[in-house]
Amino acid sequence: MSTKNKDYYLNKIKLLESGNLPPIDAERILGDVITPLLNEEGYEIKATPMRNDGGVDFIGSKNQEKIAIEYKHYKGPVGAEAVRNLIGASVLNNFDRTILVTNSRFSNAALQSAQKNLPFKLELIDVDSLRSWIDRVEKTEDYDLNLVNILRRDLSDKLARCIAENPRYLDDIEWRELERVVQHTFEELGFSSEVTPGSKDGGKDVILKCKVNNEEHTYYVELKHWRSGQKVGGVALKEFLQVVINEEVNGGLFLSSYGYCANAFEMLTEIHRQPLRIGGQEKIYSLCKQYVMSKAGIWSQTDSLIDTLYENTTLPQSA
Repeated sequence: MSTKNKDYYLNKIKLLESGNLPPIDAERILGDVITPLLNEEGYEIKATPMRNDGGVDFIGSKNQEKIAIEYKHYKGPVGAEAVRNLIGASVLNNFDRTILVTNSRFSNAALQSAQKNLPFKLELIDVDSLRSWIDRVEKTEDYDLNLVNILRRDLSDKLARCIAENPRYLDDIEWRELERVVQHTFEELGFSSEVTPGSKDGGKDVILKCKVNNEEHTYYVELKHWRSGQKVGGVALKEFLQVVINEEVNGGLFLSSYGYCANAFEMLTEIHRQPLRIGGQEKIYSLCKQYVMSKAGIWSQTDSLIDTLYENTTLPQSA
């Protein structure tokens, strides 16, 4: 969105706010406003077919993330039922992020429904929120996202080197920083990797891809780095395993920087354990050591990246 057109978009919002447009025209105008806003975030947005919209008006994608937008052209407040219907459509279609927009306002019940713990990010946006969104775009017109990514990679590089020198550095690294370190090290070692959005990670923190026998394999990594020193229990492992199984990926790696409870694996069946490997501080440390050697040109990739993925890990075993 070019901020030179700010007045153009604000006038579009005034048309929506008036409530005088037919719903079909209002939906089209909403698309004119929200599409460039989401394009700024890297999404490609398309309107859904009118006769079969699946409960949403627009859908979009960015890498592996799916987004849905629904518009409610009401004179009164949007209630909880509209939110519940959208939640159902989002779960059914496996959306990662969902936006409900209205030219009116949301009832308290609707706002409360949106605050529940959901398997995706849900945002309720009225016309005032739309105006604020446009203002934020204007204020960040000269924002250089590439520079931010360069700085993040530089920080991940330095943190990986610190951990490789002494794993006690883990005690002073935040969990989100460590996620990026893990993603960065795997990428250097030959994987295609990405960190999932923090607000909605779908039960996995890092997604890894690599070629195995000329076929693309996908592996999920979940990281628990509680600086309190808390150990991981069986519930967290079972939930992660369910994600790996339900999404039919090739395997999962669970990393806990402070270890696991003694009975953490008791609720896992033998079959369920097969696609899961677990690792602790030693795995994170070895990853960082391999990263440093790779950057120095003294580490050579093994025949299989899966060996690299699962080195210094184990199958979960009951006590």
